[in-house]
Amino acid sequence: MTAPGYQTGEVQSTVPKAASDPGVFGATERMIVRIGNIALVVDDVRRSVTEITALVESFEGYVVSSNSWREGERIIGTITIRVVAERFADVMRALRALAVDVNSESTSSKDVTEEYIDLSATLKNLEATEEQLLRLMEKAEKIEDILNVQRELSKTRGEIERTKGRLQYLERTSGTSLIEVHLEQASLDVNFTADKAIVKEKEAIHFTSSIAGGFAPYSYEWDFGDGNTSTGNVPRHAYKTEGSYTVSLKVSDDRGNTDTEIRSEYIVVLPGWKASGTVSNAWKGLVTLGHWLARAVIWAGIFIPVWIAIGGIGYGIFYVRRRWLNKKP
Repeated sequence: MTAPGYQTGEVQSTVPKAASDPGVFGATERMIVRIGNIALVVDDVRRSVTEITALVESFEGYVVSSNSWREGERIIGTITIRVVAERFADVMRALRALAVDVNSESTSSKDVTEEYIDLSATLKNLEATEEQLLRLMEKAEKIEDILNVQRELSKTRGEIERTKGRLQYLERTSGTSLIEVHLEQASLDVNFTADKAIVKEKEAIHFTSSIAGGFAPYSYEWDFGDGNTSTGNVPRHAYKTEGSYTVSLKVSDDRGNTDTEIRSEYIVVLPGWKASGTVSNAWKGLVTLGHWLARAVIWAGIFIPVWIAIGGIGYGIFYVRRRWLNKKP
């Protein structure tokens, strides 16, 4: 059954080399435009785009367009290619070989032989009309007649170019196969982060997982490194003891694919606030202050008398000198 929006197919062509001549088509020779679509599950979308590009070039084809993007938690990609019609089956087999699984395949086709013949006839008529207009241009003498013929010539030339463009398009599309490849990533790519990596004891941490690829629903196995685990996709955890902790996350998808992310010593837990520790620290502080005050008193008791004696001597010298100066004639 074909998945919604995706088809797969095969494109072949029976366009003759002289396709511009409608008379070359026989009773069984037809111009068939076939469009193929295939939906593949691959290990890695971006790598597969590169591999498909190389594959197509090896079959003398080319890439029309390619794109990849994230859709929710999965990586999606598309690549549209054209290959020589005769090599279509080989290319399809090679595409299947690149896939982990094929979700869908389909082919649509359109016979454009009749349209091509009609367009070829139309082109001949337009070219004949152009020749007649050119002959009229040579005979025209009045400016008004010349302008009218030029206007008709311009119109006819435009129709000729459009008709040729459509004919060339039919020749090209029937000569090559257009295949649109839809890619979905099978392999899981798991990552996670914490809202903070340095915390104190018993401080809550919120972990967030990030998943690319795989097939939902997913299952989660968290190991916080302290003997505690979780199965939530966005768990909350608090560490009780200081230290460095390694955190790991293992994710499994609905098809049994798994991937594990490990972060060594990711969380650092610092000592938290403790009442007993605070009292002890306060007592130690008071004891230290007491010791400092005691030392200050001791030093004061030793040096204060010395400073008093020095001050007395200094004052005595100053007093005697002053008296001597006053008695001097």
